[in-house]
Amino acid sequence: MVSAENAIDKQNGLFNPFPGLRPFKVEESHLFFGREGQSEEILRKLSEHKFVAVIGASGSGKSSLIYCGLVPVLYGGFIGGKNSTWKIITTRPGSSPIENLSSAIIKSKSSIDDKSDDIIKQKVVESVLRSSSMGLVDTINQSFDLKKENILIIIDQFEELFRYKSSRKDMSTYNESEAFVKLLVNANNVTNTPIYIVLTMRSDFIGECSQFYDLTELINNSNYLVPQMTRDDFRRAIEGPVAVGGAEIETQLVQQLLNEVGDNPDQLPILQHALMRTWEYWTEHSDITQPINVSDYEAIGKMEKALSEHANEAYDELLENEKWICESMFKTITEKGNDNRGIRHPTSIKDIATIALSEVDDVIKVIEPFRASGRSFITPSHEIKLDADSIIDLSHESLMRIWNKLKIWVDEEWTAVQMYIRLSEASEMYQLGKTGLWRPPDLQLAINWREKQKPTLAWAQRYNPAYERAMVYLETSDKDYRAEEENKVKLQKRQLRRTKVFAIVLGTAAIIAVGLTLYSQSLKVEADRERKKAEVQKQLAEEQKGIAEEQTIIAKDKEKEALEQKEEAEKQRLFAEQKQKEAIRNAELAEKQRLIALERQKEATQQRSLAEVNAEEARKQTVEAEKARQEAFRRRMLSISQSLGVKSQQISDDIQLKGLVAYQSYLFNNRFEGPQHNPDVYMGLYYALKGIKGQTFNALNGHTGSVMDIAFVPGSNTMFSTGGDGKIIKWNMENPMDTFKIISENPFVQRTITVTPDAKYMICGTDESKILLYDLKNSVSQVKELVGHTSIVVAIAVSPDSKYFISVSNDKTIRKWDLSTFESTILIQNEAKINTIKISPDNKNITAGTQEGKIINWDIENISSPKIIYEEGKNAITSITYNHRGNWLVSGDSKGNVKIWDTKNYKLIDNLEGHRSRIYDLDFSPDDQLLASSSLDGTVRMWECENLNNQPVVMKDHESWVLSIAFSPDGKKLITSSNQKERILIWATKSEYMARELKTQLTRNMTPDEWNAYVAKDVEYEKTFPELVKSN
Repeated sequence: MVSAENAIDKQNGLFNPFPGLRPFKVEESHLFFGREGQSEEILRKLSEHKFVAVIGASGSGKSSLIYCGLVPVLYGGFIGGKNSTWKIITTRPGSSPIENLSSAIIKSKSSIDDKSDDIIKQKVVESVLRSSSMGLVDTINQSFDLKKENILIIIDQFEELFRYKSSRKDMSTYNESEAFVKLLVNANNVTNTPIYIVLTMRSDFIGECSQFYDLTELINNSNYLVPQMTRDDFRRAIEGPVAVGGAEIETQLVQQLLNEVGDNPDQLPILQHALMRTWEYWTEHSDITQPINVSDYEAIGKMEKALSEHANEAYDELLENEKWICESMFKTITEKGNDNRGIRHPTSIKDIATIALSEVDDVIKVIEPFRASGRSFITPSHEIKLDADSIIDLSHESLMRIWNKLKIWVDEEWTAVQMYIRLSEASEMYQLGKTGLWRPPDLQLAINWREKQKPTLAWAQRYNPAYERAMVYLETSDKDYRAEEENKVKLQKRQLRRTKVFAIVLGTAAIIAVGLTLYSQSLKVEADRERKKAEVQKQLAEEQKGIAEEQTIIAKDKEKEALEQKEEAEKQRLFAEQKQKEAIRNAELAEKQRLIALERQKEATQQRSLAEVNAEEARKQTVEAEKARQEAFRRRMLSISQSLGVKSQQISDDIQLKGLVAYQSYLFNNRFEGPQHNPDVYMGLYYALKGIKGQTFNALNGHTGSVMDIAFVPGSNTMFSTGGDGKIIKWNMENPMDTFKIISENPFVQRTITVTPDAKYMICGTDESKILLYDLKNSVSQVKELVGHTSIVVAIAVSPDSKYFISVSNDKTIRKWDLSTFESTILIQNEAKINTIKISPDNKNITAGTQEGKIINWDIENISSPKIIYEEGKNAITSITYNHRGNWLVSGDSKGNVKIWDTKNYKLIDNLEGHRSRIYDLDFSPDDQLLASSSLDGTVRMWECENLNNQPVVMKDHESWVLSIAFSPDGKKLITSSNQKERILIWATKSEYMARELKTQLTRNMTPDEWNAYVAKDVEYEKTFPELVKSN
């Protein structure tokens, strides 16, 4: 199932397998990698104690481990029986743990009850929970049928109980926390009800649990500390979802991500978010037929910037007034504790709107970009419709540490809260008469805080309920200080005015007195002098009066004439200037028009060229888009093919349908060029054949003891097998069960068997230290017993030219046997126990694996100077082999590792992981395309040598150790042997061989309803076998 946030991209058919910051959901368990196997320990403790506390660092994946590890296992019936059902109740304490628990109980029933009266039901349940310490038991008994259902209560983020308790230092909060803990403890103590409790908690809050004795006892008895992920765990967390999503990722990028994560457990959600963003960028901007690479990762800002830049994108989509609401919202749902730890503070939308002085619809509009598809910064997820009562929360604490804006907001909010708390405490002290009103600088800081913060009653009551008292105290302090300052200013002005008036009056009087004295004296002197001049001038004036009057008339005439000439000249000058300007302007205009014409001609040429280029580019883009569409469709159909292979294995009641689904899986895989050895397609065909032809359709029964080794005669269908029952059986693989023949039956164990490359001899090593040699060309010849060793013969290797063979024994010798004289010599005396030995295809080297964990190589021309290729302490080398070309040496060890070495320099090429126990045998197909490995874990794995990163085919039908494997000379069969039950099994090496056989067994096609159920409703129905008329 693909969740809404991992929806399939309509353009390319791929879905994003990474959830981002939020935890994985139950339906995303197929995408959860990196903590495989850890749920078993949690399950065991939950089964024993009906309670388990899952404890880990922030960001370590506690919630995901529960939802994707534990819950799917419970649904599988591992507690309470296979037919039991589970009801999951998920809650978080928050600021009202009991109210939240009652809401969670009602929500868990809402799928079957009418939702119209959920609020009333929730209040009833809450009342029962608060009525007594047994309230949870009573509620569960009343609400669920405990004969048919098991109840799992998941309390996520349990540390919230302590966060709110410490931030609300009032007795009611403490009492509620204590009552909530008692509900859980008493529910766990009731032994006859199937109530199971799981809580997740950050490890840095574990000390807080000591406040509640019974809770501490529960946690001490049953807890699971989530271990820090190793480098390999992180690798699987990266590569696993990518593979499920139908893509590939470059090894270089994986290594870079692992290096950036380091050993910091806090980085997991940051890594998940960066991978989510990288996937989005890759699908939108890169070639999806190519692996995700480092450039895709760097384009999103890498782990250090990806989250911050992604959050900023959402923020930048908002209008200016919405940005203020956004800031207020994030400040409301986050806090910083006294120890500077970031704390989430889930809050309802209506409370956020009240604090932000906004409408509920405006707040919802701001929230949507931060929880849109592909963005998981805020919960609930985008598919849930929001209303005024919806609780808004950060998806993860890491957002407070990484997003640059939110870090600033959290610090600002913390500063604002500290100011309000100081103000509230001061107002309380003032009311008690223990302090006075505030004065600067405290007063000015508080006024600045009020103007910037604009605190509301809803905001303030979260930290101290006496909001009105604090605001009145601040206002009173401000008014008192302003009144004091205004009074000082008035007194200063009054004094200054008095001083100014006195100085002006005094100065004016002195100036007037002096001025009057001087002025009167000067007037007297001047009056006498002017009187005398006046008398002389009077006479002259009368004479000149007549002359002046005549000159005045002449001057006025001349002046008038000059003015007229001047005006005419000015008019001519202005006219000339105007004409000159018009000529210049016309010339400039003409030049501009010429340049514009040239530019437009040039633009027209460029536009024509650009249009031609764009047309060609559009054609190329259309072709590329079509290729991308076809590739996306191909990938989707391959995903459906893989899914069909898995689904076919789950069908048990209709054998024909099981076969049809498996065969359709094979058809899709072939048609859309899927991997030739897809394990799901392969196993779907195998189990379909097994269902139709019987459980032992591919088994060979002839031995009564462990089949320890098998060997083919080169170039034929003849195979020999031997083992613990002392038998050597000859099989004709064209019809093995009808033609097998026991050619020897001895009273001792025969451990190893091989046939020389020239098909002349069959050689068998025994626990009696003897080697038996059979002449295959002469059926009447006697068996030769070759004696030389003094202990068990554990391995034999024949030279490529069939001239000699070597044998290894527990007597710590390696002997060389001449196949013309059958004489032997001790070739090598070795102190360490040798488990396995091979001769290189070029007949130049002998290679052995020891119990001490060494791979030793001897040059046949220089036996006395062995070379240690590899050494790993106590991890024994249990099997080795060469491929037929001789360029690969493969080793298997006691821990289940299969390692491939380059024989040119003996450097490690790859380490194939998957087996959980000792590797017992290794073999290459004749064309070196396939490598098979068998193990004491009961499985055989078949790997594609050209695509070692592809998942191997895992063959699991042996119920015990798989001791030997061998490919048939034609490469079509892989034979495996074991020590129990169907001791020899025949496996096809390719899906097509089984598909041909399965086709002959099927007699109908799928019906359209079956097609819709198993293939897909939007994939056009087709008949698997068009030649068949019958479809049901």
